[in-house]
Amino acid sequence: MNQEEKIAAYKAITSSLDETFDYINNFCRDVLKTRGGRIGSGMGSLLEALWGYEMNKVLSEKGFDSCELAWFPSHQYHDFACVQASKDWNPETGEGEYFRVEAKSMNSGADESKAHFDVLNAELDEYDALLLLVWSWVDIDEYHCCPQVTDSFFANAKPITQLRDALHIERGGTFVDSNSCPDGCDTLTCRHNGEPLNEQGKRERLSGPESTRPSAKVAYAANFGGLVRMLKTRGESAKQTFRNLRRSDDIIDAYISFIHRHYPSEELNHFSVSEWREIGRNSGIDSSGMSKQEIRNSIANNENYHEIIRWV
Repeated sequence: MNQEEKIAAYKAITSSLDETFDYINNFCRDVLKTRGGRIGSGMGSLLEALWGYEMNKVLSEKGFDSCELAWFPSHQYHDFACVQASKDWNPETGEGEYFRVEAKSMNSGADESKAHFDVLNAELDEYDALLLLVWSWVDIDEYHCCPQVTDSFFANAKPITQLRDALHIERGGTFVDSNSCPDGCDTLTCRHNGEPLNEQGKRERLSGPESTRPSAKVAYAANFGGLVRMLKTRGESAKQTFRNLRRSDDIIDAYISFIHRHYPSEELNHFSVSEWREIGRNSGIDSSGMSKQEIRNSIANNENYHEIIRWV
């Protein structure tokens, strides 16, 4: 499959996102009407599944007959593959695939997303994508509510792994080198190459070296790749790495802006008070006597807000 075909399929998906979310939300209002919406209900997983079904409906309606979304039949990292319609598809070899999609959901009422994006960069192909769905319970009458997708992010996944991995290293984390695997594997057959280890040298994924599990009772640390947590910075070096990568890549910038839009305290805490004052001055805001939060709120009223923040 050539690059032009993959690009065309990618554009077909991206151009169909808005209609797909309209279908999802209409379905939720008609079918998932309930009382007492619960955050920890598993509803996010259902919305991720609905995205695949409704996307195929939109693709068909818009005449994108060359591709469709397929659901992986076994438990693995990716949720969906964008495949050639009415042709053979082999999930093991990737035959018939344009690219793969991992879907994650974030409830806007939760303090922090529990979703993890922990796939290794080496496990991703060039056009593999990450889909994030932000949803909440919305009242539809005096007594009832239903889930609604309120925002989304869809983009190539590789730049996001670049940001995640760089900040992992800044936090003192490392990645297994097959030449010196903690399990003592043979260099040529080591299955742990590239697996993340945290600052304490403990594995962050179940597939990491057995000798680096946190304890006999805890299989792995599971902090690596938290959708919100992976953007946290500690120290000046980490902040500069974060900012340099944000300036250098539009997808990285879009991901950071998306997360900070829904978790504004993360953005607030990324900059010091003096930095917020400088940003304010450059935006024509007199921040004298204003708190950190007040300065940020004033700057956020600027229509070029995220461009201003990106180039700090």
